[in-house]
Amino acid sequence: MDKAIRIRAARPTDADREAVARLNAAVPREERHDIEPRSPGALRELDELLARRGHALGRHVAEGVATGEVVAYGHWFHVPWAHHPARFWCSVRCAPDHRRRGIGARLFAAMERDLERLGARELRSMARETQPEMVALAARLGFRELFRSWDFELDLAQGSAPRAGEGSPPPGIAIAPLSEERARRPGWLPELHALYLAVSREVPLPNHVDPELPAEAFAAYLEGSPASLPEACFLAKEGGQYVGLCILHRNEEDPACLDHLFTGVAAGSRGRGVARALKLETVAFARRRGYARIATAVESNNPGMLALNEQLGFVRRGGLVVLEKRL
Repeated sequence: MDKAIRIRAARPTDADREAVARLNAAVPREERHDIEPRSPGALRELDELLARRGHALGRHVAEGVATGEVVAYGHWFHVPWAHHPARFWCSVRCAPDHRRRGIGARLFAAMERDLERLGARELRSMARETQPEMVALAARLGFRELFRSWDFELDLAQGSAPRAGEGSPPPGIAIAPLSEERARRPGWLPELHALYLAVSREVPLPNHVDPELPAEAFAAYLEGSPASLPEACFLAKEGGQYVGLCILHRNEEDPACLDHLFTGVAAGSRGRGVARALKLETVAFARRRGYARIATAVESNNPGMLALNEQLGFVRRGGLVVLEKRL
């Protein structure tokens, strides 16, 4: 045990939030996980969201005994997107120069003591496929693999990428970008919001941490954030009713790339090619605007979307291993 480091409960202060956010912000893009806010404000928003939902949250930090510098943290909270009172999510991050010193294991032990008092039964977490040592550590701590969330990329310069005019929407289906739909249909938001909530509840990972995302927050997600691109969000309609949606944002770190964040089709309209038609529209849009790549992620337990991505020329680029420990 490193006696120069102590573990303590995090305080709900700006200083502790800044320290945790700084650790997250230092993680290279290729090593990042979901739900690791990289600014104090975003971390506060997560904490406040969990409090509003009545979800439990615990956070510990590791700090130098002599310096008081926070060099690692671990936190746990109820899984918002698959809520059960005995199911929790956890994450541990350690500064690179303090790894392999047993600090993460000490943080995990502190979290387990918290969760035992709460009667937790399931604990979930993630590790990158490109970090097999982290997957191995999780296995030693008693975690098993649930599924994987794979990263995919479509290189629009490759000959295998779809070209303009390939395919057409299924009979009776019309597709339009949000930027046009909101102009001709002022009442678009409630119906589209309902479709998003219905479909996103089936996703085993958070596209958005809040599974009951309010309508105004959903609208901001579509068209109000710095990365939003409403002209690249496409809606599928049948008889005036929304039956499909895909959401793309700018990649804030790579201006040549679009992030395809969400594809969803209403249960009664699946199996007809609606998702394919939506994705073809996004490819056509990216080509028109001069983008070089589209990045997305698909879960290993979603064979239909995996097959569709393969058909469209997306190439797997690694991903996340989702893990679970029974307590």
